[in-house]
Amino acid sequence: MIVYIFDGYTGEYLREYTPQINPKKSGEYLMPRFSTLKKPVFKDGFYPVFDGDKWNQIPDYRGFEVVNLETEEISPMEHIGEIPEGYMLYDEFIETDEYKAKKAAVIAFQEKQQLLNQIDELDKKRIRAVCEPSQKDENQTWLEYYTNQIIELRQQLQEL
Repeated sequence: MIVYIFDGYTGEYLREYTPQINPKKSGEYLMPRFSTLKKPVFKDGFYPVFDGDKWNQIPDYRGFEVVNLETEEISPMEHIGEIPEGYMLYDEFIETDEYKAKKAAVIAFQEKQQLLNQIDELDKKRIRAVCEPSQKDENQTWLEYYTNQIIELRQQLQEL
């Protein structure tokens, strides 16, 4: 004989158990508290929960990442049941237009910062080139070369 143990508070299925034979009554078993003879059914995306009479299939997102829509904080789902109001599965959240727009803005900001850093480095080289005017090649000085590079980077910056 096998019985099915469930959590006494939540009703969640816990495990199978082989009960002990009742030493006082032949042919009977000692049924543990919070157990049933009814076998739970397992379905993908759901988890069996006993309601005292039957097993119910409850959505199970445990382990999935969810996003708090107000704070955009990401955390793992830790309990069975529907996703709480004000939250969304992370995989669905990253497909929203709002998320894509924010991500594009972050990427544009990072590209802008990268261009500004490159301009800053070139400005430092231009200062050295002013102090030591020398030819980069036959047609151009280092100062002209760095100035032209800065002009190109500033044009890219304006296009962002």
